[in-house]
Amino acid sequence: MIPSLVEFRRELHAHPELAHQEHGTAARVVAFLEPLGPDHILTGIGGTGVVATFDSGVEGPTLLFRSELDALPIEELGIDGHTSRVEGVSHKCGHDGHTAMVCGLAQRLSAQRPTRGKVHLLFQPAEETGTGAAAVLADPQFSDVRPDVGFAIHNMPGFPMHSMVIKPGSITAAVRSLVLRFTGRTAHASEPEKGENPSLTIADLLHGCDNLNVHDIASADFRLITPVHVRIGSVAYGVSAGDGEVHLTIRTVANAGLANLQHRIETLAQTLADRDGLRLDVEVVEDFFANMNDPAATEMAMRAAAECGLDVITPSVGLRGGEDFGLFTERFPCCMVLLGAGVDFHPIHNPNYDFPDELIDTGVALYERIVRNALG
Repeated sequence: MIPSLVEFRRELHAHPELAHQEHGTAARVVAFLEPLGPDHILTGIGGTGVVATFDSGVEGPTLLFRSELDALPIEELGIDGHTSRVEGVSHKCGHDGHTAMVCGLAQRLSAQRPTRGKVHLLFQPAEETGTGAAAVLADPQFSDVRPDVGFAIHNMPGFPMHSMVIKPGSITAAVRSLVLRFTGRTAHASEPEKGENPSLTIADLLHGCDNLNVHDIASADFRLITPVHVRIGSVAYGVSAGDGEVHLTIRTVANAGLANLQHRIETLAQTLADRDGLRLDVEVVEDFFANMNDPAATEMAMRAAAECGLDVITPSVGLRGGEDFGLFTERFPCCMVLLGAGVDFHPIHNPNYDFPDELIDTGVALYERIVRNALG
């Protein structure tokens, strides 16, 4: 017996898995899909990803709908009945709900195949680390997918419940995470002049990064540098530190600005390192391409939302957050839709957040309307 979508969503919620570890989640998805009789189920794509295909057998466009499998390293609070059973891991971004939506679309396609073309349902691993989309696209199995257009939904607290936030162009920012490591030389704490301590280097770097910020998201030159972790030396009170590191996230409206911002940060860091006799090493640890919504795909989503009787909000600017679907938008026409989860709802990545179950049917309705309009 196939569980209800709410029951299935809560089952996923209770058994969260981190990026690239979503073996159990993928298995639950496959078990849900198999009784629906898709024409093909592809497993292990990008590591733990799943693709289910519903093929009309008639020439026509190929549509892709993506959801995400992974959860976050956050201890859950305040959830009753289906709370996470994994210590320190929970679904705090709604990927369990997004997956339920795409499974709901599978139910509709099983009941009524499209009259032409085909539909791929992608359950993507590792969205939270910005590595899953790249892994899927690099997988040779993806050559069998080859979509003409792709869609994704991300629930978004802060917007009215069931509203559809849709705009062409950048809907989420380009985001990169950097680690800047400074290596000097330790010395006795009473004789810091005999070593190279990165403390002032790092302090000046943080001040310099703050001066590079342009906080107005409406500006084409929007830049935001956020320090997320700083370490200098170790807790040894007789030692003047000889090494340190700074972890930053940087974000811009579009992908082109990200490389420029990184270059400016690295130039500043190198100047300071040279001043203080330090070696600098830079590592990129996460990368999220901006979600650049294709105009034609955006129009398809807007039309479907209107036909479903949903309120469509078209903001003048996108969000400052990043989303791994952005890499797909670089490869083929796509549209990401933000689905309002309530103006006063807990924000995503909050320990008390839980995906609103009433949004599942809304997402399924939008997805099916897109399919019927394009493929019949």
